[in-house]
Amino acid sequence: MEERYHPEIIEEKWQRIWEEKKSFRVTEDPHLPKYYLLEMFPYPSGRIHMGHVRNYSIGDVVARYKKMRGFNVLHPMGWDAFGLPAENAAIERGVHPGIWTEDNIVYMRNQLKRMGLSYDWEREISTCEPDYYKWNQWIFLKLYERGLAYKKSSSVNWCSSCETVLANEQVSDGLCWRCDTPVGAKELEQWFFNITAYAEELLRDLDQLSGWPEKVLLMQRNWIGRSEGAEFDLAVAGRPELKIRVFTTRPDTAFGMTYAVLAPDHPLVDRLITGASERAEVERFRAEVLKQSEQERTAEDRPKRGLRLSARVVNPFNGARIPLFIADYVLMTYGTGAIMAVPGEDQRDWDFAKAHGLGIIETVKRPPDWSGEAYTGDG
Repeated sequence: MEERYHPEIIEEKWQRIWEEKKSFRVTEDPHLPKYYLLEMFPYPSGRIHMGHVRNYSIGDVVARYKKMRGFNVLHPMGWDAFGLPAENAAIERGVHPGIWTEDNIVYMRNQLKRMGLSYDWEREISTCEPDYYKWNQWIFLKLYERGLAYKKSSSVNWCSSCETVLANEQVSDGLCWRCDTPVGAKELEQWFFNITAYAEELLRDLDQLSGWPEKVLLMQRNWIGRSEGAEFDLAVAGRPELKIRVFTTRPDTAFGMTYAVLAPDHPLVDRLITGASERAEVERFRAEVLKQSEQERTAEDRPKRGLRLSARVVNPFNGARIPLFIADYVLMTYGTGAIMAVPGEDQRDWDFAKAHGLGIIETVKRPPDWSGEAYTGDG
């Protein structure tokens, strides 16, 4: 008996047997319970790395466990192969994107097979193939026909090196996750889906996700973004042509508004700036905010940062001229990207007001035993 394990002999033997017997091929069997396991498709960058090994090993353990428990397991693999990253990489190397991508897929497929992962390779897909993306196009057309896809201008995270838009999760400390280029804000006209039309149903179904981490569920709730409230306009003092539409879930507390806040990327900010010095301050503040994810910006347990603008706005309910800020805790993706701040009845606004020496007005009667700061209960 051999004293040492020789993976190049043992693993090659069993991988050949699995392939000959089609051990991981899935066929219809109505008598078996179904189990569908899909890991995130890799981007065909050329080589797999230890991050891939970790991710796909975990998925493979689950797939094999379920198969041994009697489930009919569907465990496919595919390639996230469409988009500018592949094109940019091909340009750098002087080859056609199609050739570059396909060569990488062939190499990485062989690497994954050598790992012995239990994929049904007959169901392999690649997102750059017309047979795949035609269904994306079909879904988009159906959404458009039903008024659920629309275009509007919006500020985005922009990587000047990759020449592409980045999700908030792809910005790390203000840098592009792929190439470490500083990320800037750019105004672009783009397509949006009217997710809020299904907000009630989406939120209700989150309750069925037993075992999911609470922070993930909270992220999903914030992304769905359903809130009940009211919108109204704040006039900019001395600028009658400018109105700021704000959203609030507590219109009953509007008399306690002592300041207002815009998201740093709100389109009106640039029109409110009055000079080069203020513009430089705003740009510095925006650059700092870009280093944070939306989850970090809205976390309850962190200080809220803001920058006071020279402009003031008018509280339409009492005529008071109040300060206007941009702040990291206000998001352009929530409501209108502008809020009225009522520190007497909102803890987040209270913390911000205390940090910036702003007034606090109580508009809701506190219970007799109240000893806290902001009172968020009903009046």
